[in-house]
Amino acid sequence: MSITISDNGIGLPQDRAKLFEPYVTTRDKGTGLGLPIVKKIIEEHGGVLRLDDAEPIGGTQHVGAAATIELPKLQAEDAGRKSKKVHEQ
Repeated sequence: MSITISDNGIGLPQDRAKLFEPYVTTRDKGTGLGLPIVKKIIEEHGGVLRLDDAEPIGGTQHVGAAATIELPKLQAEDAGRKSKKVHEQ
């Protein structure tokens, strides 16, 4: 399963790999923890988080940012086991 979220903001910096490092931020009041935490949660569920340039929105040439989350499909028997574990806790 794949989910892509795009915006028309300022876009991404050239060195995108650093955005996943803790305490790296491009915002004045940012903590730099949001993307590393989100990436870790997605990876713990067997997924991947990717950052790319977004397609231009609204007929302009401006390119924002796009975050794509790819998660594996859960098989029916896996879902039953995970549900059972949650109920046992």
